[in-house]
Amino acid sequence: MSDAENPPANDAEEIKPINFEWTPDLVKIGTSRGGIHPSIGPLESKGYFTDCTYRPGMALPDPADTRECLRWAGLSDKSIIEVEQKFNDLYPDYQGPTCGYEEKHYRTGAHDITFPKVEKMLKLFVEGMFDNNDEFEYTHKGYIEQGIQLGIRLEFAIFCGLHKDDPRAIEDPHLFEESWFSQGPAGIMSDTLIPFWMQVENFMASRLVYEGKAWKDGWGTWLIHEGETLEQAKARADEEHEMLNEKAREDEKRERKEEREKWARLEAEEEAMLVEQERLEDEMLKQQSIDKAAQPKDGEDIE
Repeated sequence: MSDAENPPANDAEEIKPINFEWTPDLVKIGTSRGGIHPSIGPLESKGYFTDCTYRPGMALPDPADTRECLRWAGLSDKSIIEVEQKFNDLYPDYQGPTCGYEEKHYRTGAHDITFPKVEKMLKLFVEGMFDNNDEFEYTHKGYIEQGIQLGIRLEFAIFCGLHKDDPRAIEDPHLFEESWFSQGPAGIMSDTLIPFWMQVENFMASRLVYEGKAWKDGWGTWLIHEGETLEQAKARADEEHEMLNEKAREDEKRERKEEREKWARLEAEEEAMLVEQERLEDEMLKQQSIDKAAQPKDGEDIE
């Protein structure tokens, strides 16, 4: 028999229908309203915010291991390989930090530690979810199964739908009707994956502080560079922060100037357009007068 008549086992698995069923562990995660991170476990809160302070012995991914990070972000093994290939095709010369993280300055003066390669790959994955045009059932179970089909790990895909005991469904029964389905599985999942990954990032940055590789102040988290003491790192950060503040002010002035110039240019273009319109109207009226004058008067013969 040919390969088409007898497909490989892995191809058969790909087309096998997904039949999702809730388990007690999944119900616990799904009804926690974000209180249980699918990769990290139970989270502690400080008021309205999650406490992302690293605790000794806490399991977290190695920031240099992109695949491990993407698993913690919620991607299935198959989708990790696919997005990795897509990333390599799009960025063949990408050279990011070998440690997996770096510092990032913001125009507001804030400072943070980011994980650029994972963030880029996660963005590619999210964009790919929105490009998917497969049909799915407009039920909570159908949404979850579509999330799995999109390449999301089961414990994350459950957030595409609702369990009957989910507090949100109890408080707002319409979520089991039309309200929930105003957004597709890809939209719901992107709104879930990104915050969950940001929590992992915050925990990893906190671990760097715990390990003495970084420190925090009111502006954010700063790396201690190789060969620096903590005091030297703080002194450097003070100098850099002043430079950042100055750059932010310069950028703001430049943007305001560009905005003024843009509006002035638009006004000039609009005024020129009105002048041209008036000129054309005047020419049209003159031509009409000439044409009217050239027409024979009543009773006159045309030679």
